[in-house]
Amino acid sequence: MAHILIADDEPGIRTGLVAICMAGGHRTSEAGTGAETLRMAGEERPDLVLLDLRMPEGDGLEILPKLAAMEDAPAVVILSGFADVRTAVQAMRLGAATVLEKPVDPPGLREILERTLATRGIKEERDRLREEVAQLRAGPIVGHSGAIKRVIEHVERVAATPRSTALITGESGVGKELVARAVHERSDRAEGPFVALNCAALAEGLLEAELFGYEPGAFTGGDPKGRDGLITAAKGGTLFLDELGELDLGLQAKLLRVLQERSFRRVGGTLDLNMDARVVASTNRDLARMVEDGDFREDLFYRLNVFSIVVPPLRERTEDIAGLASHFLGQFAEELGRPYIGFSDGALALLEAHGWPGNIRELRNTVERAAIMTSGGEVDARSVSLADSAEPGSPAGAGWSPEALPEDQLSLDRMEAALIRRALDVTRGNKGRAARALGIHRSTLYKKLEAYDIEA
Repeated sequence: MAHILIADDEPGIRTGLVAICMAGGHRTSEAGTGAETLRMAGEERPDLVLLDLRMPEGDGLEILPKLAAMEDAPAVVILSGFADVRTAVQAMRLGAATVLEKPVDPPGLREILERTLATRGIKEERDRLREEVAQLRAGPIVGHSGAIKRVIEHVERVAATPRSTALITGESGVGKELVARAVHERSDRAEGPFVALNCAALAEGLLEAELFGYEPGAFTGGDPKGRDGLITAAKGGTLFLDELGELDLGLQAKLLRVLQERSFRRVGGTLDLNMDARVVASTNRDLARMVEDGDFREDLFYRLNVFSIVVPPLRERTEDIAGLASHFLGQFAEELGRPYIGFSDGALALLEAHGWPGNIRELRNTVERAAIMTSGGEVDARSVSLADSAEPGSPAGAGWSPEALPEDQLSLDRMEAALIRRALDVTRGNKGRAARALGIHRSTLYKKLEAYDIEA
């Protein structure tokens, strides 16, 4: 039901228009002059105004731009007994949705009302989503649950310190890098660089050179002029070490020295260089258990764990799922140029009932698939394809086979990307296990993730 303001100086015409609008289930109010129309529009904030072109105390073309300039401006349909093409064009330029000639045809008016109100609803929802996306980009941690509020509180606390290290823990796909970025952006180092290094993506020797830099001639194949490392690149900002649990013991010892002495040496170098960066690390592994097993240095663990931030899995913050889904849908609305107006109740029920083993990464992929399947408007339950309920022949399902695919889907790249996504879903985002399940090296998996633009 919409609120429609009917503005016409002839009572008999207003009565007929009221009857048509009320038959469509809408609420109405009436104005007989231009001045009264502006006053009532400002007080009542109608969704749509049926505006007569000729009225006392201000005609339609005079009132139209004033209506358009209002906060929460209503949609406007111009009514005229003598409209010509020039008038219609002028009215549209001033913001009218359309121009109807009198006498008004009831079925035609009902159609115009439905179309205009639907278009207005889509625009309002798109604007809301864009505003939400802009707000979330300014503060990337999405949600209002108690669990996520605790994360935000911890982010604020560690961000207020000048250089204290922080350890972010949680399952794969929960958004640990977003939390690290939030620490950076809310600290006095926000003007400096945020430099991220995935400790699992490089071999040991390359990882050391990437982190510390190297002197000229330090090793074969390196830049003959030498190269600064990421510690230097992060000067004045934040160095984020992702998947820290993958570091070998030798490199752990070197990192400990950096944190203790705030200095480091390039590979092949003899000079100590100062470090001016906050270190934030993350892992999905149980470092305390790794310390017990001898796979992680106890002194490094305590040095990193000055302040701990535990990011909860999505299944423990189900009240945030609707907001996260809307956030991602807003992103895809911009990316795909489609006028989405949100999710149906059935679609939201499916999303909130799912266990989300892949956490936010899995939710984002699910929303992306749903957005692709929906041309615009409301995303319904039929467009929501969940990993544990995929159709047997679907690449997302556990039992898909090449024989079940139509000719237009026979693409090696598509199949490989689908298989990688499936491996990540099955292993809950654990890239080491996913690589082993796929029979490839971890570094090969990272290259394929980048090639296929798969977030993990």
